[in-house]
Amino acid sequence: MMRFDGDRCFAELRGRYAIYLDTDSLVELAKGPAPRRERLLSALGRRGTLLFSLTSAVEVGGLQGGSAAAATSFLSAIGPHWVPLEMSPWPVMERERAGAVDVGPVSEWFMKAFVQQRMKDLSRTAGILDLSAGSFFDLGAVVAWSQTEREGIRAEQDAMDHAVKEAVGRFRASYDAEPASLDRLLPPIPFHPRARTTFVLTHLLRTLVLEAKSHQLKRNDALDFCHAVLATAYGSLATLDKAWKRRVGTLPQPCRVARVFYRPELEQLVSMLEALVALEPTD
Repeated sequence: MMRFDGDRCFAELRGRYAIYLDTDSLVELAKGPAPRRERLLSALGRRGTLLFSLTSAVEVGGLQGGSAAAATSFLSAIGPHWVPLEMSPWPVMERERAGAVDVGPVSEWFMKAFVQQRMKDLSRTAGILDLSAGSFFDLGAVVAWSQTEREGIRAEQDAMDHAVKEAVGRFRASYDAEPASLDRLLPPIPFHPRARTTFVLTHLLRTLVLEAKSHQLKRNDALDFCHAVLATAYGSLATLDKAWKRRVGTLPQPCRVARVFYRPELEQLVSMLEALVALEPTD
């Protein structure tokens, strides 16, 4: 959840249920039945937090017509109940190794850059800014601001595509020459709550290597991989496409990761979030 404490901006997940929505599911919720959408917004307001990536904002900003208007309106209705999600899991892995797990998957750059721009924009039209107002953290404004960052985001996406494809290709070449090499070069690891990103990334990367012949990576698949890693590692609930839901389902048990749905299962996701936030807080 986004909030101000004094003159500092904070994004926190503690005591709340984190939910990640891929763009297809976000649009479906925005354009679908109003009662379902209102139930989700109500649950988020009680004890939910949306994990929101800057790339999702860019994708929503690129929609046309009614889809763009509906998605932006839906995002604005979420108010401050969201946190800015990192684009890449690798900085989060470094934090885990350093023991800085409280920061989780929050992108400090995204948060600071948006807050600075938002304050500048509002100061042009408002005399005194009310930083306690939920409208300050309007995700609709994030969508508009994100369009100024498109080129940089595309460059980062291309870099991630290259890095992930190169890693998969390298591990697959070793695997083809010697199948046992995968366990040596990318060994399976058990789940640990203080290294959850490392666990999910390792096993999803192993799956991509094993599926490299039957499911070749396409443009932007690396971005989907990165989102799948962080959504699964830090979400309570998440929506991904059907292929990524299947891959997440192969993670070795036991592990405490997100329950993953895909677009046709949105009613189930909303019902589960409602059930979770109805539980008594444990901390």
